[in-house]
Amino acid sequence: MAGSLTRVFRAVGILWLVCLAGCASSDSPRQVFDSVPAVFDELFVPVDTVQLAASVLIGTTAFMDVSPDGDFLIADEMQRVFHIFSASGNHVRTFSSKDCNPEEGARSSAGRFLADGRMVVSTSTGHFIFDVDGNCERRIPDLPIAHHSFCPREDSIYVMLHLQRPPQVHVYALKSGGARHYELREPKFPKATQVKRGRLGREIACFDDAVYFRYPESSDGEPLWSGPAQIRFRLPFYRAPQRDMGGGGSMNSRIDDLRQLSREFTYSTGIFELDEFHRMVTFNARYGSGEVSFHVVDSRTQTSLHSETDRIIRTAKNGYLYLEGDYEELSSGELGNRMIEVLRFVPLENSANPMPAP
Repeated sequence: MAGSLTRVFRAVGILWLVCLAGCASSDSPRQVFDSVPAVFDELFVPVDTVQLAASVLIGTTAFMDVSPDGDFLIADEMQRVFHIFSASGNHVRTFSSKDCNPEEGARSSAGRFLADGRMVVSTSTGHFIFDVDGNCERRIPDLPIAHHSFCPREDSIYVMLHLQRPPQVHVYALKSGGARHYELREPKFPKATQVKRGRLGREIACFDDAVYFRYPESSDGEPLWSGPAQIRFRLPFYRAPQRDMGGGGSMNSRIDDLRQLSREFTYSTGIFELDEFHRMVTFNARYGSGEVSFHVVDSRTQTSLHSETDRIIRTAKNGYLYLEGDYEELSSGELGNRMIEVLRFVPLENSANPMPAP
């Protein structure tokens, strides 16, 4: 019996690979595989709770990134600054776009670590590069302002322009200063895609071998570059959109239509680089529920695991998931910063055998 099952799995795997190699044309339908359900507490194991030093109180966390060493870069929207905390929670430094131009004082939106320890940050007026010590190097020219979803890859940063028609990804080479852009496919439901922008800064994710962008109407990230036909995963909680938002009527009627759309279909809210090989796509909470559904895709095996959580996901990086914790209670009786709960990603073994959906 075990030998028969092994032969079946091997045959399915061969057929899957043959189809990827020989059937991956732009006109061929994408294969559909079932995503494997996973228990959140088995998929992510708690390893630490970080208390961010209360000597520097964070106003509003707009975006969080984590360096390979575990340091935190936090965009404080309320105070219009960027904070760096060590992996243990000690405050390292605070800087802002005013360091580049005293007249700036713009709202801090997102920030990313580069491979060499430098940082790229975005504000409501532009993008800036800071060195490892938090000193301003320069403002990045030729990039549209107020687009805060970007990610670094090799010597470039990729910036998602969601509201362009057609949508675009702008690429800026950090060394040469050269810029280019890619035009993306036109969304099937452009009005809904425009409005449902999802989480700030989470419309694009960079990996060593690919760049993925996120559309609200898609159940997975979409690759920036064409290649073999991408696997499509069937998620039990996902409802694909069937219509666009209406364009006429009063403002109140359009708002009502948007609310109705939120009940009719499941839209993605963000895409995260969980590690080099795994992307995580999050979705809107079910109506009337605080639970957020997500699935994790292994780019090597083209398999998916899905689960849900009622916690706020701050970021995912280097094989770890970072959740927003409770406020730290200080000895003075006051509240400090919110703690960060760190969980290690543990892929489940049964995700390695993709089985086509019936």
